[in-house]
Amino acid sequence: MHNTFLMGYYGMLNSGDDALLCATAMGARRYLGEHDFIVNTPRKLNVPGVGKVDALLAEPQRVPGGNRFRQYGAAVKSKRVIFGGGSVFHSRRDLDLNRDLLSLVGGEGHLALGVGIGPFENVAAERSCAKLLKRLSFVGVRDAASKDIADAIAPSAYVEQTFDLAPSLLQHPQFFTPSSHRHGIGVCLCPKERISGAPEQEQIRLKQIARALDMAYFYSGEPVFFQNFNGHSQLGDEKVHREVASMMDSRVPVRFVDYDPNPFTVMRHMAGYRVVISMRLHGSVFAYLMETPVISLNYHPKCEGWCDQVGVPAHLRFDCETLQADSLIDELCEGLDEGFEQARLPVAQAVNASIKNWSNDYVTHTQNFRRYSAV
Repeated sequence: MHNTFLMGYYGMLNSGDDALLCATAMGARRYLGEHDFIVNTPRKLNVPGVGKVDALLAEPQRVPGGNRFRQYGAAVKSKRVIFGGGSVFHSRRDLDLNRDLLSLVGGEGHLALGVGIGPFENVAAERSCAKLLKRLSFVGVRDAASKDIADAIAPSAYVEQTFDLAPSLLQHPQFFTPSSHRHGIGVCLCPKERISGAPEQEQIRLKQIARALDMAYFYSGEPVFFQNFNGHSQLGDEKVHREVASMMDSRVPVRFVDYDPNPFTVMRHMAGYRVVISMRLHGSVFAYLMETPVISLNYHPKCEGWCDQVGVPAHLRFDCETLQADSLIDELCEGLDEGFEQARLPVAQAVNASIKNWSNDYVTHTQNFRRYSAV
């Protein structure tokens, strides 16, 4: 068996997960010498640096449980599983499946890199996660909260705090040096209440954002670009972006940027804005990597955790639950006029921290990896 099974929320029309797949495949090739991949995806993909990848899963499933059997079959054909990035360890159903896959593959050398752990949906999920962590040869978590959870539930597991995988893409052969020309305000929102069922709360926030964008345009003349990070027809970003646009003054120039599965194309867009207002975690990550100022609208611990890691100034962080237009207007207008304060962590350090997911210090935990080094 020569395949490496890449597990994550891949092929879900999400720019963040597209980047994580690309980074995982790049790292597995460069640092582990792997070249043959099976990817957990419901649709065909074209992964930069890898090429075309067949769909493993059926969407929709033809028979109940069909996708699980496809995943079992992929595991039997594989020698290693790598969980590459994302908030992948929180659901009992997924955690139990992941443990099954490791049992079918057998052996050692299974990795989870740049992942987030929790919050768990119930105690059973927490227990399942603890068993999974102990089964993995190495777990690199992307934030301090995940490390605390891992230490509490599985103290004997080999877990280290590393970093998000996405910054390592700046060392990808297809990465480009972005243009220095900047124009407009990028906006990356997330329809979280449409998924959880709290539309009234969403409406309050959207009106605050619309008012702030109006005032920023009338103050600076900068147009607004709504950047879709999720291209799902029902649960993606386009509907919420168009709703905000409908609340704005008709004199404000507005453009919609479609979801693109190529993370380097998305980075090119993010490099062209003067500032990005982002609810999407990887909207903030991509903007940071392109040295574009970010105003982070935090709705989940992972968003706050990222801000802490890279040192986003406190006055550029907003809680989505208590967002007020006046405060957002003040930060936007002052920054567009005088310049925005950047995150404190240099991008080069973030890239190095991201690559540490693959570094010799961690990967040599098992004999299988002693000949590899990321540096």
